[in-house]
Formats: sequence, C-alpha cells, structure tokens
Amino acid sequence: MDSSKDCVLAVFAHPDDEILCGAGTLALLAARGVHVTLLCCTRGELGPIVDDSLATREMLPAVRERELRASCAALGIGEVRLLDLPDGGVDWAAHERGTLDVLVQLVRKLRPKLVITFGADGLYGHTDHVAVSELMSEARRVAADRTYGTEPERAYQIPRVFHPVLTGEYVADLLAQLSAAGQPAQLWSLQPENFHVTASAITARVDVSRVLDAKLRALHSHRTQFAADNALALLRGELAVRFLGTEYFRCADGLPGDPLSV
Repeated sequence: MDSSKDCVLAVFAHPDDEILCGAGTLALLAARGVHVTLLCCTRGELGPIVDDSLATREMLPAVRERELRASCAALGIGEVRLLDLPDGGVDWAAHERGTLDVLVQLVRKLRPKLVITFGADGLYGHTDHVAVSELMSEARRVAADRTYGTEPERAYQIPRVFHPVLTGEYVADLLAQLSAAGQPAQLWSLQPENFHVTASAITARVDVSRVLDAKLRALHSHRTQFAADNALALLRGELAVRFLGTEYFRCADGLPGDPLSV
C-alpha cells in the first residue's frame, strides 16, 4: 500500500457481501485514488451452489475466493484479505482465534479514514454479519486505546464508520417490480420482514450510477451465488438504476455526510 494514499477499510463476513454493502461506493472511492482494502472473514463455504458445473462442495471455498477477487477487480478494490473463519461460526471462532487483535493491528497499520461494515442488525439478522459488526465495533474502541498492546504511539481512532442499510420496503418493491415485469424472483429466500432497519435510519445516500456497469460486473462475478431467478441478477436497464444505482448508509456516530465526503 502507498502510505501517501487515503485508505478505506471494508469488513464483511462472506464473499458477495460487498454487493449488498456498498460495492458502488467502494468503486467510486477507488476511482478517486483511495486505497480500498476489503477484509472478508470467511470463504463462504456454506453458501449455495446454483449450478453443479461451477463447483463441488469441497471446491466451493476456493471458487468463492476467486469470485470475490474478480468482483473486487471489477470495482477497482486494491487489496483483498481473508481471515479463514468458518462460515456460520464467525462469533465463536473469532474468540478462539484472537480475531479481535488481528483487526486492531490491521486498523493501526492501515489507519483508514473510514470503515464500512455491518451494523448491529447484520443487514438482515445473519449471525455472521452480526458477529462482524460486534467485532469491528470493539476493534474500533480498542484500536484507539493507548493502553492496548506494546506500542501506544500506534493507537488510532477510526474517524467514521458507516453501516449499509437495506429496508424491507426496498426488498418488497424490488420483488414487486420484477413480478410486474413478468420476472418473478427470489432473494436467497429472504423476505421483506427479514430487514428490520427502516428508512428513517438512513443518514446517507450515495449515487453510484456512474459505476453501475462495474457494480453489475462485480455482482455477476459471484456465479455460484446468484441463480437465474435471483432478483439482483435479473436487474437490467431502468430497474438496475432504480435498485442498484443508489446505496444507503447509516453513520455509526450519527454525523452528517456520506462515505464520499469524509
């Protein structure tokens, strides 16, 4: 990493989480010359395999890593790191393996001007997402604590943290619009009621329409995860602009501004 560059750190649980959690925003930051590091906690080995020709269950972790790297390349993300925590077991494994210290050391090394990661809702309550949120919240606190570790001068306070927001209304509208267009769709069996954060929680909206093509290439890089009837995979034209052209965030500190203005 070029130490003269601003840095942004994105921390998610699984390959393909970046698609739901600010892919376009990360692409815009990268296009500005910001060094974007994406940290993925698992290799998503419990994820679906929508086409048996794409992977076996044994191959899936390696295949999903390749898909993630292809997605990040499409977005211009400069660095991809994986922690190899077990899919479905981020919470217990992170405690056993000292993941908090790994995160603290990474924050102190990169000194990111902002972090994008899950909020306490885990986007739709996924236990791994919630665990990542809790880990990063604690890592932010500890990284700024000069009494933690042996090098107090390396303590660093992350200036801003943003949580991606998807609402039940958004999901309901997405499914309804595709159905009306003659394309009944599913979203990995998720329903609008799985998304508990409401629009009133949104503090920032980012227009990512300028990098929508890159975002769609990133999405379609995750071939094992997006079935032909997946709502996001079906989006084209005006519907793609409507549902993928704006990304929504909540600032963890309730401050004004969006990830592009920090």
